[in-house]
Amino acid sequence: MKKVYTLMLMCCCVFIAKSQTPLDHTVQLTAITQASPAQIKISWKKLSSATGYQVYRKTKTAPGFGTVLTTVAATDSIYTDNNVSADSTYEYQVIKTGGSNSATGYIYAAIKALPIHNRGTMLLLVDSTFTDSCSTEISTLMNDISGDGWKVVRKDFARSASVNNIKSYIVNTYNADNTVNAVYILGHLAVPYSGDLNPDAHADHKGAWPADVYYADIDGIWTDNSVNNTTSTGTRNDNIPGDGKYDQTTLPSNADLQMGRVDVSNMPAFTQTEVQMMRAYLNKAHSYKMDSITMIHQALIDDNFGMGTGEPFAANGWRNFSPLLGYSGTQSLDYITTLNTTTYQWSFGCGGGSYTSAGGIGTTANIAANNMNGIFSMLFGSYFGDWDNQNNFLRAPLCANTPMLTNCWAGRPHWFFHHMALGEPIGYSTMISQNNDGTYLTTSNYMTKGVHIALMGDPSLRQDYLKPVKNVNITAVAGGGANITWTASPDPAVVGYYVYSADDRYGAYKRRSPLVNVTTYNDSFGTDGTKYYMVRAVKVQNTPSGSYSNLSIGVASLPATIDYPYSESQSVNTIGNIVSANLYPNPASDVLNIAVTAQKAVIGRVTITNINGQSLYTKDVQLNSGVNNVQISIERLVPGIYYTNITSGGTITSLAWVKN
Repeated sequence: MKKVYTLMLMCCCVFIAKSQTPLDHTVQLTAITQASPAQIKISWKKLSSATGYQVYRKTKTAPGFGTVLTTVAATDSIYTDNNVSADSTYEYQVIKTGGSNSATGYIYAAIKALPIHNRGTMLLLVDSTFTDSCSTEISTLMNDISGDGWKVVRKDFARSASVNNIKSYIVNTYNADNTVNAVYILGHLAVPYSGDLNPDAHADHKGAWPADVYYADIDGIWTDNSVNNTTSTGTRNDNIPGDGKYDQTTLPSNADLQMGRVDVSNMPAFTQTEVQMMRAYLNKAHSYKMDSITMIHQALIDDNFGMGTGEPFAANGWRNFSPLLGYSGTQSLDYITTLNTTTYQWSFGCGGGSYTSAGGIGTTANIAANNMNGIFSMLFGSYFGDWDNQNNFLRAPLCANTPMLTNCWAGRPHWFFHHMALGEPIGYSTMISQNNDGTYLTTSNYMTKGVHIALMGDPSLRQDYLKPVKNVNITAVAGGGANITWTASPDPAVVGYYVYSADDRYGAYKRRSPLVNVTTYNDSFGTDGTKYYMVRAVKVQNTPSGSYSNLSIGVASLPATIDYPYSESQSVNTIGNIVSANLYPNPASDVLNIAVTAQKAVIGRVTITNINGQSLYTKDVQLNSGVNNVQISIERLVPGIYYTNITSGGTITSLAWVKN
C-alpha cells in the first residue's frame, strides 16, 4: 500500500496562506439575462483579496479572449453587457486582480440561444464482445444519438483489432465525410499508449500512458522512435522505440474530434459480468436522456487536498459548477456515502491515490459495494488517471450497480465544462480541455495538452433533457406528400415541436417544419422516395448561464414511401400575364433565383411567406415581356419550407421551396 496517499508529496513546496482554499482561486460566475432591451448581466461572489476584476469576452470559436473588455472595482461583483443580441452566445472570462493568489472564472451565456438541430456525425465503434449480447441496448443507444441531431456511423471491431486498424478507419471515414466530428468507443477496443510522462509526479510511474486522444487527432504527426524508458514499476508503461507506443507526451496538434469511451472490462471487484455492467450503463444513459431520472440539480465536492500541495485541484469543481448549477448549488459532502443514497448531477472528489483508491474518498471495492447515483463526475489522485488496468478507480463509478455516466481525471490539467450550460455535449468539453493551451487560465495547470486527458463515458451526453414525444406515425397523402402525427411530450414547459426527415434511419436528418404547436404536420414538398421522419419537442431551458432552446431526443417513425407533388425545378404554368415561373436551386441555402416569363411589361410583386402564411419578404420588381430573372438573398431565413408568391396582372403564382 506504499502508493496510497502519496500525491501530497509530488509537488515542490509552495508557500500559501493557511486560510486559502481552492475556492479562493475561483471566480464563480452566473448570468441573468433579459430579452428587451437585450442584456446579459454577469455576476460573481466577491473575493476578499481582490483589488478588482478584469472582464473579457469572445465568441465560442475564437482562439482567445484578446484584450480586457472592462475592469470592475473590487467593491462590485456585476458586469452588465448591453452590447448583445438575443439568439447569440457569448463566452466570458473574469480574472481577479490583486492579492497573493490568482482566481479565474468562465461562463458561456446567452439570451435564448437557438436550438442545435444538427450536431455532425458520430462514429460509434463497438467492441464485438457486445454486438450480440447487448444488441437491444446498442440499438437504443443509436436511436438516442440519432435523435439528438447526430448522423450515426457504426463500425464493430473485434477486441483483437489493432490501434492502427482503428485509427485508419477513423481517418478514412473522416476524410470521406467532412461532417465527422465525434467518436464513441463502446468497450475494450485497442488502447493507444503514448509519451514519457508522469502527471502524478511519481518516478515509478513515468512512461507511456493510455492516450485515447490519439484517435481524436486526425492530422497530428505521431512517432515511435525516440522515447526509451523502462523505469516504471509496471511494464505496461514501458516505452521503447518501435514497440507501437508513441513518443508524444503532449498533443502534436489539436484534437479534431470529440471523444469518449465506455470500458467496463477487467473489473473483478464487481460481482456483475462485463456484459451485465455494460447493459446497466447503457440502460441508465438511456433513462437519463429520456429525462426519467430524478436527481438533485446540485453538485458535491469531496476535497481531501485543499491547498496542501500548492495546487487548487478542487477548483475544477467550484469553477465549473457555478455556471452549470449556480454558485449556491454546490455542497461539501462525502463522495461515496452521499451518492449511494442521493442522485447529484455533478460531483468532484480528490485525495492521495493508488490505482484502485483515493484517500478520503474510498476504494474500488467501496464503489462496488454502493450505488453511484451521479451523472457527471471528476476524480483526482495519484496513479488511477492511468486508467487501463485492473479494478481501476477512475472507471469504477461506471461499473456500479447504479452507475455514474461520465468521469475524468481532473486536476492535472483542469477541465472546462461551462459550455454544457447551453446544450453542448460533454464530448465538446473534453475536446476543449484537451486542446487548452492558455485560452482558459487557472492558478496552476500542469500538463495542459497532455496525451493522458480522456473522458470515461458517453461523449454525446448533455446536461439537460426533456421528455420526448411518442407514437410518431406517417400517412402518405393522396396526390403527394405525407402527414406526420405524434403524441405530445408530457413536459409542461414544451413550447412546440420540430419535424425532420432523412433518407436513412441513422443518416443526417433535415428540418422540415418551423416550430409548430400542434401534434400534426403536413409535409407537402420534397423528393420522392423512402423517408424516415423524426419529431423533437422544444422548450426554453433556463440555466445559471442564461437560456437556450433545448430539444428533446427525437423519436423516429417507421420508414414510408412518399410521393411529392412537384419536381425539383418546381415549374408552374399559369394564366394571365405570367406565362411560366420556376425557381432554383431547390433546396437553396444562400440565394434563391426566380425565372418569370411575362406576356407584357408590368410591375410585379415577389413575396416570401412561411408555411403559416406569415410574410417574411416583399419586393416590387419590373417585369418585362419575355424571361425575367430575379435573385433574392435568403441567408437570414432559418431552415424550413417556404412559399414564393409572384403577383402580376391580377394573377398570383405560388412556388414552394426548401431552405437548407
